[in-house]
Amino acid sequence: MKLRRRLSSSLRPLLAHRTRALLALAGVAVGTAAVIVSRALGAGAQEEMRRTIERTGTNLLLVKPLPVKRLAARPQIRGFASTLVVEDADAIARLDQVATVAPAIERPGRVKFAGAVMRTTIRGTTPAFPTVRSFALAGGRFFNASDERQARRVAVLGARVADELSAGRSPVGATVRIGGIPFEVIGVFAARGTTTDGADQDNQIVVPLPTALRRVFNATGLTNIYIGVTQPERMDEAESGILHLLRARHRRGAGETPDDFAIQNTAKSRSFQQEMIASLSRYATGLASLALGMGGIGILALMLLSVRERTSEIGLRLAVGAQPRDILIQFLGEAAALALGGWALGALVAGAAVTALALWTNWTVGVPTMTIAASFGMTFIVGLGFGALPARNAARVPPIAALTTR
Repeated sequence: MKLRRRLSSSLRPLLAHRTRALLALAGVAVGTAAVIVSRALGAGAQEEMRRTIERTGTNLLLVKPLPVKRLAARPQIRGFASTLVVEDADAIARLDQVATVAPAIERPGRVKFAGAVMRTTIRGTTPAFPTVRSFALAGGRFFNASDERQARRVAVLGARVADELSAGRSPVGATVRIGGIPFEVIGVFAARGTTTDGADQDNQIVVPLPTALRRVFNATGLTNIYIGVTQPERMDEAESGILHLLRARHRRGAGETPDDFAIQNTAKSRSFQQEMIASLSRYATGLASLALGMGGIGILALMLLSVRERTSEIGLRLAVGAQPRDILIQFLGEAAALALGGWALGALVAGAAVTALALWTNWTVGVPTMTIAASFGMTFIVGLGFGALPARNAARVPPIAALTTR
């Protein structure tokens, strides 16, 4: 009964001044919603990064040729160096730290199927490619060593290419034309989505490497060498070994001759991306917490005004036997009620915003359970903290001065 009476005495003044109370609630609600939504986006980004790591693994190195240096005397020379060749990939495969190697050449091109035409990425590679890149098949098969050795015209389609060209039907067994050359479709990759840098992994056609080099591109140089390391702990060791091996093979020597290739360590790039995501998430949470603090200032202003207007009421209660402790608890209760009401409203708004983002955009969002609980505690503390000064002022009002106030 005593608790219910105290709650009633705390809520009654708030209901008597609904407009002011709603403004204070709105301030806290905005801060709460900002905290939850920012953390939901941060949790979604971290979850997307985790899925990417699971799909591609933590032991992938990528060797790429560097762009050709532009010279004023020969401005027509452009593009990438063509010194990265199949023999380099064979030499890398013999290193102790290397488990699997998939050399590749890839370029944009057009593909035709039953009257439909689309632009996609044409990639020539080896049978090791699905293992190195962790690609799964949704149907059919991947080409094997015999297909590669005989340079057969067979192709495996990415999920998006298969959907757009075959209109939902299975294209396995059909014929597609790549640059006017017919290829038999023997498989379709399962959908993979985009990478963290925005590349569409489903918009590609994969063919045997010798077929791509001789019949499609008429080239000798590679554009990528995908390397699977035996253990994630040996990534740096493998990177160093590949660097020295390729410098020796490309006759870079021990001097200052620059490399004509670059080695990308996916573990390092992902670590950097994770740090960036964490930093942005902390920054957004800090701004949201600042907004929550501004909501607390609204509670402080409202409670100070309330104490000033209710001086006579406070004095009367003290005169009829109320203790200063009772006045303190009443005003702290009012501040806490405002804060928790604002938290509930903000949580509802945040839930609606997160649901809308998940349904109507491509952003990945998470459910920050710990953040919701933490925001509740933060809001409660904000309410008590900003309500402490007005409550203290109310508890220290002299009864005689209060009764003589007009």
